[in-house]
Amino acid sequence: MTLLLLPLAAWGPHSLAPADTIPVPSARLRWYVPSRLLVHTAGGQGLVAVGAGWTASRNRLAVETLAGYLPKNLSITPMGIFTVKASYTPWRLSLKASPWRVQPFTVGGVANYSASRGLTTTRGSKYDGDYYWWSSHTRWGAFVGSSAGYALKPTKRGHPRSVMAYYELVTNDLYFTSWTSANGSLPFSDILTLGFGLRMQLW
Repeated sequence: MTLLLLPLAAWGPHSLAPADTIPVPSARLRWYVPSRLLVHTAGGQGLVAVGAGWTASRNRLAVETLAGYLPKNLSITPMGIFTVKASYTPWRLSLKASPWRVQPFTVGGVANYSASRGLTTTRGSKYDGDYYWWSSHTRWGAFVGSSAGYALKPTKRGHPRSVMAYYELVTNDLYFTSWTSANGSLPFSDILTLGFGLRMQLW
């Protein structure tokens, strides 16, 4: 019986802790100071993107902004991509007395703006102005994902810090509309894009 209980002992009472149980230090920074920095690749946000984020509700809610770049050899035209994401992470997993952390599920919404004159000119003049019902520059979408990483030493003010690697499966309004209008001929996996990143929680 003792041997059977040993694996359970490795998981503490906070092994499946809701994100809102993370201790909140009494010393808070200004609301406009980013609480995290991140670097991202793919997922409709550019070959390389960097950004910052702000968290609320004891790290369950987050808003992130990124600026990315997609070179011409990977697209019809070079473009800068600006992204805003809002996400919800309900809980985290952690081993007892271990700095490793896992956030198994995150869901959110995303908006992209692609800055490039080439997006408009590449449409050409073959069709009339009403043929393209969608915007050349703006995409709205949703994503799911998860993350895993390592808890760092808290700041001098007692704010928790961590470095997390994450992935996101993303779709957008144009992809989803194409899937729904394809009458089953377009696999659902074809409307998903995969993105990866590293996120550093500063406080």
